[in-house]
Amino acid sequence: MTISKPVGKNSVNLSKDVSQIQILLNRYRTRNEPLLRVDGLCGPKTVSAIVVFQATKLGNNRPDGIVDPGGPTLRALQSGQKHDPEPKPDSVSRSDRTPSIAKTGERQIAWGARVPSDFKAKVIEISADLDMSPDLLMSAMAFESGETFRPDIKNAAGSGAVGLIQFMPSTAKALGTDTDKLSKMTATDQLDYVKKYFEGQKKKLETIEDVYMAILYPAAVGKGRDHILFGKGKKAYDQNKGLDKNEDGKTTVGEAASKVRSKLQKGLRPGYFG
Repeated sequence: MTISKPVGKNSVNLSKDVSQIQILLNRYRTRNEPLLRVDGLCGPKTVSAIVVFQATKLGNNRPDGIVDPGGPTLRALQSGQKHDPEPKPDSVSRSDRTPSIAKTGERQIAWGARVPSDFKAKVIEISADLDMSPDLLMSAMAFESGETFRPDIKNAAGSGAVGLIQFMPSTAKALGTDTDKLSKMTATDQLDYVKKYFEGQKKKLETIEDVYMAILYPAAVGKGRDHILFGKGKKAYDQNKGLDKNEDGKTTVGEAASKVRSKLQKGLRPGYFG
């Protein structure tokens, strides 16, 4: 994850850059701190989070509240080392595509403490290829697989869906396989099909809502949290009535993805982040 312009106090603050920084800052929120809303808006809470990170993780006596492309604050955020304030020179990748990101074997990600090292390394690799945060991908898979990350986990409602992102039979067929073959793969091997699925998405997936919508309802990717997915009187609404949190007869993207966002928050906590 990289940015093209400075983010923070009195900075350019391009929406896509701010979103990337908000995602990275959320890795360092304490147990009692709510996650920053990943909305692409650099408000007081985001600036404050940058200042706190610079002061506590980098040891800056005079934090400026700005994240510069290629600067020390961005490198530290990218390292994923929650308790290591300054990434060591030899722990930094020199990849042209993703400069200054720590090697996959050392980098910490959401839910990384709950999966084997080869699985985590592959998630980091394919996330870079997809230009997606591994935290978001891991959290979506945690939700879809009931936190098991098992390739053979089946949909409890009997839809026929299986695996890390609950591949439907029709989806599996479109990817050149079937659910039986997917269920017999290792979780690490099944990630190839997770990557293949997301490669078919035409829009960049910048938020946890985008990633989940790419799985649940691709047409809603990039529409925002308030976009209405289903309305009362429609079959889709009746089938997903439990998603309408405020029972106003409308199910929004934010409501549908609320449980997945909770998985993101959980995955960044001690015992899960690793």
